[in-house]
Amino acid sequence: MKGKLILEYFSWIAASVAMFAAGVQIAFLSPFTVLAAPVPFLLFTCRAGIRHALSGALAGTAVVFAAMGEVSALLYVCEFAILGMAAGVVMLRAKNGADYFLAALAASVTVKLFLIGVFRYAAGVNPFMITPEAAEAFISSLSGTLSQGGVSVSQESVRSYAADMVKTVGMLMPSMLILFSACDTAAGYLAARLYARRDASLNVPKLPPFASWRFPKNIFWALLAALVLDMASKAMPEDALYKMLALNMMEVLRGVFLIEGLSLAWYFMSAYRVNRAVRCAAVAVGIFFAPVSYVLSMAGVFDIWYDLRKRIKLRGK
Repeated sequence: MKGKLILEYFSWIAASVAMFAAGVQIAFLSPFTVLAAPVPFLLFTCRAGIRHALSGALAGTAVVFAAMGEVSALLYVCEFAILGMAAGVVMLRAKNGADYFLAALAASVTVKLFLIGVFRYAAGVNPFMITPEAAEAFISSLSGTLSQGGVSVSQESVRSYAADMVKTVGMLMPSMLILFSACDTAAGYLAARLYARRDASLNVPKLPPFASWRFPKNIFWALLAALVLDMASKAMPEDALYKMLALNMMEVLRGVFLIEGLSLAWYFMSAYRVNRAVRCAAVAVGIFFAPVSYVLSMAGVFDIWYDLRKRIKLRGK
């Protein structure tokens, strides 16, 4: 390898291992590092090819194995190395952004299902599942914060909330895997777009402008199926399968409708030339603030059916 490639080789490996170590050692960083986990090897694969990326993955895994043990090494090689290389290969071969998202999302879900299968076989646990102890510790920490503000929470309530959290997470695990995979796929794509601004040789498949994103009307067949399953779960409450399928389908569809609503909001804000920073802040509020996300999801449903962008005339367009 040339000197520049050798430096880049070790830089990407070091960045990936450092992200993994930060996620393991610093709890509040874990969600961010896991979302961005595929990025180093995604970019490395695009820059140097799969052969060099594969040798880098082996080197990074060896470092994690030596420093943290076999469990950490398994998590690293799947979520950081394999997923990043798979996303990089897809990015090199995808004809457009939509193809990239679908293939990278499928790869992300497959890797997570593989991890769940390995952990269930080896240890009888799901690595993506919150344990009752962790849920109780989280609720206890939250109740301690509330008690400092004068709001007291009994220990029985803490245990009850923790049990409900574990039950809810277990019921919604399939949709959580899909939505989380969509988030790390989007994080990898955005990171590649940002990196391409300084490296023109990186060819990132293009997506249409966010203001023009629309989902097809046949998605309502999935909504109809979810409603039928929901009625079946109420008619046969002893069979939990119908309830689980209905809840998970509705969660995924809610995410789809939210994206449609955010795209619609971005369209109107762009038409009236709202500052880009304000638009990004509004999107963040729409994602994380429940009442706003609910309204946007409903707007997304109407937009898919009626195409509000064509029906509403704008002076600023």
